[in-house]
Amino acid sequence: MRPVLDTCQPKPELLAGTFNPEVFTASLSPIMDYYRKGTGAIDSIYTNAELFFSEATYPTQGLRQALTEIFSRLAGDMSVPAIHRLETAFGGGKTHTLIACAHLAYRGTELRDVVQDICNPQLLPEPGSVAVVGIAGDEIPVHRPMGEDLVPYTLWGEIAYQVGGESLYREVEAEASSHAAPGKPFLDKVFQNRKVLIMLDELAQYAARLEAARPDGAGQLAAFLMLLHGYARNHKGIAIVLTLASAADAFAKQTERLAKLLSQVKGQDVSEDDAISIGEQAVKGVASVVARDAVQITPVHAAEISALFAKRLFVVVDREAAMEAAEKYLAMYRRNASLLPEEAINEQIKTRIIATYPFHPTLVDFLNQKLAAAENFQGTRGVLRVLALAVRSLWQKKQAIPMIHTCHLDLRSDRVVNEILGRTGSSDLMYALNTDVGSVDTGTLEGGRSNAELADARNPHPEGYPLYEYTWKTVFLHSLVGREEGLNSRIFGITESDALFSVALPGLTPPQVRMALEEINESAFYLRYEQGRYFASDEPTINSVLARIRRTVTADQIQELLKTTARKMIANNSSLFHIEHDVALPEHLPDGKNRPLLGVVSLSLETLDVKAMITTKGENKPREQQNLIFLLIPETVAVQGVHAQDAAFDGHLAKVYAIRQNIEGIARQVLAMKRLVKNPQNFGVNPRRLEEPEFRRRYSERENSLQTAVAGIYTKLYYPSTKGYVISKEIKTAGGEGGTPFMEMIRQALIRDKELLTVGSTTKEDLLNLSKLFFEFNDTITLENIRRNFWCVRRWPVLENLGVLEQVIRAGVQEGIWCLYRMDEENAVKPRELYDQDSGIPMDIALSEPYSLITVQGAKQRGWIGGEKVDPHQLRQEVTYSIERRGPLVFREVAAKVAEQNSDCPVKDVEDAVVTLVRMGQLVAYQGTPEQSEKPDRLHYGPLAALYTPHPDDVFITPAQARERGWVDAASNRIVLSGKEGAEKLLPFLKRLGSIYNRGAKSTISEMDLVDLELPGGGTVRLQLRDVSPDSMKALGELFETLDAVAEKGPQTDVFLEINDPDDQCLLIQELNINK
Repeated sequence: MRPVLDTCQPKPELLAGTFNPEVFTASLSPIMDYYRKGTGAIDSIYTNAELFFSEATYPTQGLRQALTEIFSRLAGDMSVPAIHRLETAFGGGKTHTLIACAHLAYRGTELRDVVQDICNPQLLPEPGSVAVVGIAGDEIPVHRPMGEDLVPYTLWGEIAYQVGGESLYREVEAEASSHAAPGKPFLDKVFQNRKVLIMLDELAQYAARLEAARPDGAGQLAAFLMLLHGYARNHKGIAIVLTLASAADAFAKQTERLAKLLSQVKGQDVSEDDAISIGEQAVKGVASVVARDAVQITPVHAAEISALFAKRLFVVVDREAAMEAAEKYLAMYRRNASLLPEEAINEQIKTRIIATYPFHPTLVDFLNQKLAAAENFQGTRGVLRVLALAVRSLWQKKQAIPMIHTCHLDLRSDRVVNEILGRTGSSDLMYALNTDVGSVDTGTLEGGRSNAELADARNPHPEGYPLYEYTWKTVFLHSLVGREEGLNSRIFGITESDALFSVALPGLTPPQVRMALEEINESAFYLRYEQGRYFASDEPTINSVLARIRRTVTADQIQELLKTTARKMIANNSSLFHIEHDVALPEHLPDGKNRPLLGVVSLSLETLDVKAMITTKGENKPREQQNLIFLLIPETVAVQGVHAQDAAFDGHLAKVYAIRQNIEGIARQVLAMKRLVKNPQNFGVNPRRLEEPEFRRRYSERENSLQTAVAGIYTKLYYPSTKGYVISKEIKTAGGEGGTPFMEMIRQALIRDKELLTVGSTTKEDLLNLSKLFFEFNDTITLENIRRNFWCVRRWPVLENLGVLEQVIRAGVQEGIWCLYRMDEENAVKPRELYDQDSGIPMDIALSEPYSLITVQGAKQRGWIGGEKVDPHQLRQEVTYSIERRGPLVFREVAAKVAEQNSDCPVKDVEDAVVTLVRMGQLVAYQGTPEQSEKPDRLHYGPLAALYTPHPDDVFITPAQARERGWVDAASNRIVLSGKEGAEKLLPFLKRLGSIYNRGAKSTISEMDLVDLELPGGGTVRLQLRDVSPDSMKALGELFETLDAVAEKGPQTDVFLEINDPDDQCLLIQELNINK
């Protein structure tokens, strides 16, 4: 998109600095003096009619209409209006139209060649054929002294004088000098069939002064105007052109001046309130007459103003470039339609951009609707001054922009600042301009840059636009008018959508502008956002107070806050790590914790030797548990002792500096806010301001930002890896107080890299990998050594907790990766306990005891496993036989007797056999001696022995032997089935148990234990029932059917069934008797 520097050519005098916008703002009186006297204190561009029409006049529709109708009336056309009132919504065009009328009335046909595109040459009068009356209402007196008297100086007397000179005035002097309005004969005498053009400018002020001069002065003026209008309507060759502002437009902005004028007229002080009252009363009657009789014409419409300015400021404006710009802007607006006002996406905006080019429509609106509302801005003159300075600055600085926006007004220029702030009465905002936006005195501030410049430096725009300065400047400029009413004024401040519309241009998008607006609440001292509008205030914001406090915050206070934040980020409540904060030296990390240790390295540290932290616990003190050390290191710390990082050390300093600046800046702001909240009165701030939602939001957001920033720089985790060397892992997380997300990120990263063993690390692959570590040097290893290696050997992974190790050991036995054993004596041939894939490890085995692991191959080589397995039923028979024949035996004696017959039988199998016999009531266990006759304190026997676990010194005796000693009562009537025989009897009708009870079985099951039923896909199932009533057996019918369907008897399947006091009439008892 072509910049305006290439598509437009300013006038040479503008670039040279000799351009004077005052030449375009003349009044009517000097022109009248020029034609009457041949002199006039005004630029020749106004007195030279040819130059006026060719160089200074833009042929607007309103101007053409006015001139056509006025000179048609002078030519005798009674079909067009005789009275015209010039009206503009902006201060431009009406005086220019009056001057154009004067030139054409005086010179007429002489100007036909230069006005062809403005007025029909056939309507032009012959030179000298029209009497021209031009009266400026703000200049004509209301009375004049004559001796001791004040003689009325009337509007009708001035008209007579200008039409017929001194001689005509003398003829009508009696009426001309009377304060009473004349009658029709007066007008007959004055006009006498002449062609007369009457131009009356600024009637409102004249009416107010006339009303102040004498009672009913404005009423007489209204009466005369009514007479004059009626006369003109009914007579050829008379045309009246007048301007009459409303009371609000005429006096609202100039009450002080009006009061002074009326005081002069009355000869006594008139207050501003009284002046307004007089003015409103005076204009009321005159306005009524004008509104009824005059046709209103607007010489310059809003859409034409920019073209008028372009003509006065530029030699060339490329219209094709205007169309290109319109297309680009419209495309951008439609892409961001949800952020912009309706006007921005309306098809009409394209037409407006073409019409106002090179000025953006929002700049034209700002000048027309806002700045022009200032009392002293002087309408067209002020706008031309501002635009001329803006254009000159852009060309001098060679700023390549697609259109000229409000934000391109050069507030670094003394002339522009004085023009805008001085004429809008906003000089008190100069400090705000210098501090927040940037202006002529910004360089004198501490740091030499405005807040907008600092924001642009922190977040530079990719295409180099000063985004924040443009945006904040626009907010500032929209705050200059309407300040008295503040947010109650429709022209004060600017909404977000309007600001986006005003600033955005191709390459500088609305979302970027919105970002700059949002930064106002964070960084601006005088700009603010309230009630939906952004604006500048002469009152400092909370930001300026915070800026003062920030300057008092010390480096030590910042470091302490950063340490506290880091502690909150990673609290000491991790289930995985023992956490140490502010780590800087090896001795800060304790040794011997028997769990992973996370050292959070201090933010104040500059360099850290990672290798020394892992391998030592102080000078000349080797660390034992090196595998448990994990270091969380911030980006601000340079890492040494790790080869890959040492090479990058030299380039680290610049990055560290930038990171420290950012995080310390946030910490400084948080500390400032804390101080302000704690003692707002100390800083002259009303505590209620700190309760406002916006401040509370910002305070919370800054604290969260600090936590996020701290978490964001703790990105490197260093630890000894399973590969045998120290590695680093990048940790990216938003973090948060308490550190839960942070710690979970670390945990997941370690799990992915197989550096951390968890409850899920029991797959076949995991177990095989661990087997390589466990049996690297031998085919046996104690569990104690395994634990120690997990803590100390850096090539080993780390246990999440010791419970994980127990799960891994049990899973490895179950998967047949290794066996667990425990020796009674160091030189024993076989272990006292051995658990392999077939037996598994009972849940009641405590692995904290001195157990060891052995490879399956090692166990087979030693003959511990792999021989012919003893049938459990046979084993139980052997145990029972030995005790029946030899009397009570201690467990070790039982095991020895079994070993005589079955040398390969593990002790664990013997344990299982005696446990089953005790629980089935076929053996009684107690602690004591085989020979004792005194009854032991506790007997383990039958159903009461459900949880029995044998001890090596336990004594076993048969129930018969126990009865002989009087330890148990004589056997009651009962049925007992056990072992394989029990399985042969019960399992064939297992699926019918529920049906049997439904048909009337009434036996209560004292105990039923179905052991090691085999499942089709591998594995076994066990069902144990105790004290089950007949109703419960009915309810379990479906369970029995399902169990019978999915499980089947295997070689290790046992059944134990006990029924006390059986009833021969019970269907279950009959079924059992049938299956004997």
